[in-house]
Amino acid sequence: MAIDFNGALTLADQAILSNDPMVKEITKSLHQTWNAVKDIPFYTSPSLRQIGLRYTNSGIPTPTWTGINSQPQAVKGKPKSYEEQMFLMRNMITVDHVLLDQPDAIVDPVDAQVKMFMEGFAYDFNDKFVNNDPTSLVAGNTPDCFPGLKYRLDNWQQFDIASDMNIASTANIEFGNLLATSSATAGSGAANRLMHDIQNLFDNMSAPDGDGIVLYMNEQTKRHFEMAIRVMGLGSGFDTTQDNFDRPVEQFKNAKVRVVGRKADGLTPVIPTNVTVSWQDSLGATVSVANATTIYAVRYGNGYLEGWQPKPLKPDYLGKSQENGIMHNVLFEWGCGLMAQNTRAIGRLGVRIANP
Repeated sequence: MAIDFNGALTLADQAILSNDPMVKEITKSLHQTWNAVKDIPFYTSPSLRQIGLRYTNSGIPTPTWTGINSQPQAVKGKPKSYEEQMFLMRNMITVDHVLLDQPDAIVDPVDAQVKMFMEGFAYDFNDKFVNNDPTSLVAGNTPDCFPGLKYRLDNWQQFDIASDMNIASTANIEFGNLLATSSATAGSGAANRLMHDIQNLFDNMSAPDGDGIVLYMNEQTKRHFEMAIRVMGLGSGFDTTQDNFDRPVEQFKNAKVRVVGRKADGLTPVIPTNVTVSWQDSLGATVSVANATTIYAVRYGNGYLEGWQPKPLKPDYLGKSQENGIMHNVLFEWGCGLMAQNTRAIGRLGVRIANP
């Protein structure tokens, strides 16, 4: 039976409702890192697969207008079925009992290992969420995790994504161009064009005010985005609110602005810079933009992108091993699946950000 996603909650919402202190601590840890999992509303269900229906433009029925005393015309929508899968993460943390018995230990060894694991989880989840290609053998990709945003948008027809969800911006927000004398293509002209194209992305996602949308970008893009806002003048749709843990959350209109961060090496950005994109611009013409980066947009909420999990994300302490009698075991087992229920739930904007 399909899940009713109307009750889906983010991990922060679940932590507020939970009486389990470990769930609260793990969720707080996620909010202290750049982890995209904190944005996803999850429904708790043990289902390994979900089969859903979504309407493409070709399947939407057309109303018939008629006169008085005329017979009604039969109409029927043609939804397209799709299937999503839940994927599991399983890891064991082992700590020697000798370390736990140290009287002068300043930090709990198990607590330290759990915190390190959560940091590694943040690096890995962000990378998988954006980049995972289940068909690739390149390191970092795996068929045992959900397809990432890039793979879904690269294969937009396979995932029933609307063709106008890939947008190439003609705005040049390279550092020197934003600081140049304002013209149609530089300074405030470049900044205005960026805002125009982001608004176009919002419109294409059926959320003109950015409701429910999170914008994901790398650190450099975030700095240039903020600079474009300053070039245009104070405000310009940019604002700061707070999350459930009183941490600042930056917004453009009603969309949250997130930095996805770096990969596990601490150097490589999850979303690269200096790539070439060849997508449609805001006028529908296919253009190629070099020295570009990508801003990903995800619209969360009922009917758009949501997830499900078999149980809350938290470690299970299994106690001292009965086999060797020396190692204390902590199990991390968590699963999740993603449901993109709408053809306009995810999109991306390619924009020039670096010198050629």
